Amino acid sequence: MPCDIEGQNAEQNGDWIKSIHKERITSTMTKYFHDVNPQWKDSDSEKVVNILEKLVYKTIDVDKLNRFNMSKDGFTFSFSVVQNMYSDELLDLLMEYHTDKWHFVQDVFMKDGLVNLVYEDRYLNSPIGCLILAQFIRRMKDLFKLQYQSIEINLSRKDFRVMFNDETLKIDRKFSFPEHRDDFLRLCMDQIVGDNYFLNVGNTKHARTFSLRNSSYELLISPDGGISHGWGIENGPHSNLTVDLLKKNLDVNIHCFNRPAYSFDKKGIPYVVRLSPIHSIKGERK
Repeated sequence: MPCDIEGQNAEQNGDWIKSIHKERITSTMTKYFHDVNPQWKDSDSEKVVNILEKLVYKTIDVDKLNRFNMSKDGFTFSFSVVQNMYSDELLDLLMEYHTDKWHFVQDVFMKDGLVNLVYEDRYLNSPIGCLILAQFIRRMKDLFKLQYQSIEINLSRKDFRVMFNDETLKIDRKFSFPEHRDDFLRLCMDQIVGDNYFLNVGNTKHARTFSLRNSSYELLISPDGGISHGWGIENGPHSNLTVDLLKKNLDVNIHCFNRPAYSFDKKGIPYVVRLSPIHSIKGERK
């Protein structure tokens, strides 16, 4: 079952929204009766407030309220993934958390599917990480009906310390050299995504950040280990798969296990997702 950090499923979220607006209504009306009608006794004013409150409370449409709040201000939500997955199902897995918000995100980008994508990762250094990233980009394109105007991938040259023959390297281990990682990622992007992209290797500013922008919104996804370090290879037919063998079959769908979910605290892989209107982003940068 999804592990929701905010502890609200769709039904609970609706009740929570109603309670918040109920409190605002009650507070506003109580202040009115106390300020404008100071001669009223507290008990009388409370009776009137309670009656009006119930009438207004019943008319609150949670779905419309959700859509209004989302479209006006965007939103941020967080969760921890605790399930295992197949390598090309990461987006589908993420969308099991806060499904209503993801559906809004999907609607936003399906209305304007011409997008710019930027991915930054300081720690992407494994074959399985490269495969998951390329499959994630393709799945988002297919599911959200996107047309990539540009794809920019910014990676680091750091954290390559294991000295083995990279062709016989197991796919959940680190490459020995960044150049080998770069060549393999290019192969994945060419064969799996197929769109033009720019790969920049240097010093990235962010640990892991996925940014998708159309003319109206920006979607930011920040995983903590959710592309590379969070996933291992499940025991089975792919547990001994090497880079050399993977290159010959990039259509493979690899069963991955969730490393943090099996760790001592079993917290899973944290994700933070933020959808922001472009106008508010510009305002923040002034």
